[in-house]
Amino acid sequence: MPQIVSGIWGKVRTDDILDRAVTRAKLEYPTEDVTLTYLAVINKIRHFPHSSTWPGGYEVLTYDSFTDKAVEIQLRDESCAVGRGDGVDDEYAINLDSGKSTADFFISKIVSGTETTLASESIDIGTNHIYLCKLSISGSTIKGYRDDMTTEKISATDTDLTSGYFGFRFKSDCNALSGLDTFLQAPSSPLQKPLAVVEVPVIGKGTEEDPIRPQLPQDLRDPKELGLNIDKPQINLKSVTYGAIDYKGGNTMIIAIYKHGAPYLDPKRFEDVLAIAKNKWKVPSNVQEAEEIWKELKKANPDMIAGKHTIAYHLLGDENIEPCSVADFYHGNMIEDNKIKGVPEWELRRTLLKWKDRLEKARINAELKEKHMKKLEVCLKR
Repeated sequence: MPQIVSGIWGKVRTDDILDRAVTRAKLEYPTEDVTLTYLAVINKIRHFPHSSTWPGGYEVLTYDSFTDKAVEIQLRDESCAVGRGDGVDDEYAINLDSGKSTADFFISKIVSGTETTLASESIDIGTNHIYLCKLSISGSTIKGYRDDMTTEKISATDTDLTSGYFGFRFKSDCNALSGLDTFLQAPSSPLQKPLAVVEVPVIGKGTEEDPIRPQLPQDLRDPKELGLNIDKPQINLKSVTYGAIDYKGGNTMIIAIYKHGAPYLDPKRFEDVLAIAKNKWKVPSNVQEAEEIWKELKKANPDMIAGKHTIAYHLLGDENIEPCSVADFYHGNMIEDNKIKGVPEWELRRTLLKWKDRLEKARINAELKEKHMKKLEVCLKR
């Protein structure tokens, strides 16, 4: 039973002393611009030799859970960077896989073992190449960078995973050590604007071999017959770069489609996507238009959790709106729901203060800034 004792804090309960003790778990340490090698030295790394999310793979993740972070890493074929994972069957990841047809760089989500492709770049990679890549997660926005660490190649909005471990996974143990030079960083901000927003059918069983994904037009060809020096049996000339908008199951998925992709793709591929779309929306030019589109997206997908400013950030790409999106994320997952788990208190506070500073500097109207500043302040007082 707890007792009242005298000590350096005066008369206190013994269980309060235990709570105030400086334990290893409560000690702060750098969590940005550090390598996983450094984190391994201070015993802040977890190893998962037999991850069920990728049988036979080898996973190296941070010891503590985080919310908003980026992982910059040299990736090769069949390897990935992981964010908000649990080392078992939940995670976001950016992946390289040359076995796909003009969809080789993609963002995947695994929840309770079910895999969904949230975004895909219409590109074919080489099997022996190594690419500098980055997974960036802030609030409900996931981004994937390849080669260019300033402009993302793919992005998606998703609200299923709110916190977890960050790191990498390779197919074999022998490649794992090279990943220790991976950097844990702050998330990156700007986004590219999409070409259109459409609702399309969904296919897939939710497995690694057959993930849930949008059903988009295909024109599969042998690259050698087209005079292309690409080492794979088939490429898809109709492939488009896309990113999902808070997919919550069902027979359709709302996606943003983007103009960029491999130079040899069919220029009419976008028309083919629009032709099969159940619904389509014009890309907004300002926050007010984005808020109106959010209402329409909510009607098409009633289970959507992402708020209006998260959708505005996804569709406008304006980094000034990102702190509003993130403030909504924290208020929703800390105050309205208790969904952020395992993140050290000092880390969470440090993250909230950074977003508060970003919001102070954002070039947005005063009313919008004040509204979201209050949300962050409520989270800091919790």
